[in-house]
Amino acid sequence: MWGAKQDSSGNQAPAAQKTKITMWSQFADPNSKDGGAIAFYKALDATKAKFPDVEIDHVGTGGEAYKAKLPAASAADELPDIFFAWGGGSSQPFVAGKRVLAIDDLVMDGTLARLVPGTTDNFKYDGKLYGLPTTIATANLYINKELLDQAGAKIPTTWDEFVAVISALKAKGVTPIALGAKDRWPAMFWNAILDIRMGGVDAMNAALKKNGSFDSPEFVEAARKYKELIDMKAFGDNYLGNSYDDSVNAFLSGKAAMLFMGGWVNGQINADNSAVKGKVVTATFPTIPGGKGNADEWFGGAGETFLINAKIKNKDKVWQVYKFFMEDLAKESFLAGSGSSAWKGDIGDTSKVDPLVVQIAQLSAKSAGFSYWWDQMLNGNDTESMFGSLMKFVGGKQTPEQYTKELQSKINPGK
Repeated sequence: MWGAKQDSSGNQAPAAQKTKITMWSQFADPNSKDGGAIAFYKALDATKAKFPDVEIDHVGTGGEAYKAKLPAASAADELPDIFFAWGGGSSQPFVAGKRVLAIDDLVMDGTLARLVPGTTDNFKYDGKLYGLPTTIATANLYINKELLDQAGAKIPTTWDEFVAVISALKAKGVTPIALGAKDRWPAMFWNAILDIRMGGVDAMNAALKKNGSFDSPEFVEAARKYKELIDMKAFGDNYLGNSYDDSVNAFLSGKAAMLFMGGWVNGQINADNSAVKGKVVTATFPTIPGGKGNADEWFGGAGETFLINAKIKNKDKVWQVYKFFMEDLAKESFLAGSGSSAWKGDIGDTSKVDPLVVQIAQLSAKSAGFSYWWDQMLNGNDTESMFGSLMKFVGGKQTPEQYTKELQSKINPGK
């Protein structure tokens, strides 16, 4: 509340009231060293400074407790004005329950044009937009350039070149690709990027949203490519027994030459005690002949957002605060090494940013589209069905044709 002012008669006029906005997030610790938390609190402070006439009442709740808190609050119609959420199937219940505000009219103030294409897709439901993106999280092909040089191989851009690199590395006794299929989701990453290269992100997203088919000629061919890699032992002999940590450690120790993984490994790769620091580059995943996808289509995208309560008061003011906060959060997240910004424009001084983060940002800025993590896009039961079918296939118990047919029958029955 501002200080009281005197009116013309000398009496004190009531102090102006601040607009109060309640906010929830999953960032419970202001002193956390996590890049996402650092970025959040910097953006929150910047927003408070930008809008001195606004009081932001933030409550942070960490981990699984936050995920449980949201549906309970939604059921009781007690959600805050603005709250952190995930896209895809995670936020669909809030939209179906009419708990969140569609912002299609609001983004027409020029905001939409300032976003990287495709970064709002995961926040759209029935054609309406409900949230703005902050960062782009992508799965990236990490390559130990030193190991490739020793094998006389070059960074591959096509499938044939990729297969040739794998053969050259095997001849040198190096595991070509680190994969921790024991934890299931790393195996999903490979299926997804091959589907994207063969079918394109539009077909992939249609299948995930139950508007398309997993059992298409393109996705069958993608499964064949996956089987080709398995059969030639591109992932080594024990990929099914290796965990995510095992695979990352194999790459970090120089025992494996390539890793297809999310940007959260950047810090480990370039840590001071890393055996591969300065030896690793990122590259776009190779194209496949006959595939409908292109090199600028990515597995990943913008999957985290903040949503606005449908019953918000002072909508115009809240929108001004919200969009400033979201853009600043995108910038701070990039500078903290937590992902590429989903917003166009100058990001500031990047001299202290991890070079891998900068490389990924430069590559993904040219994106022609994204398809997000399958286990986020699908609902709980469908996610488990997907993993069950995937692991049968990756374990050699199904043919590519059997796998894609079963996946379609479980995820999109009757279509």
